[in-house]
Amino acid sequence: MFDPMDARLREGVNLFNQGRFFEAHETWEMLYQRAAINDKAFLEGLIQLAAACRLIEDFGEIKGPVKLIYQALIRFENYQPTYLDVKVADLAAAMEAWAKEIEASGTRGRQPAPTIAVRRFGLF
Repeated sequence: MFDPMDARLREGVNLFNQGRFFEAHETWEMLYQRAAINDKAFLEGLIQLAAACRLIEDFGEIKGPVKLIYQALIRFENYQPTYLDVKVADLAAAMEAWAKEIEASGTRGRQPAPTIAVRRFGLF
């Protein structure tokens, strides 16, 4: 397992939160290549979210990306509430609500993709 909030993980989170989903995806893919086995499913979930958000935001696709979001949520089940300083439970709840809104409306929706919150201090 790498140190909490590895610089590459942090970079991916920052890119994701700026709506730069392709770049976040690529950053996490590079991190994934050298990640410990215990971190891989978590990173796969982040990578899936980045891919889904890019397809929704940049291309207006709905059905496939929503499925990717739900697959990512399954990957996050063993990493809650917080993992590597990422507030996974909060992220999963926000992504699930966003996916349900998009799925129900059949369009991108009014809300942008949720952002990824991180734990700021080791105590919280």
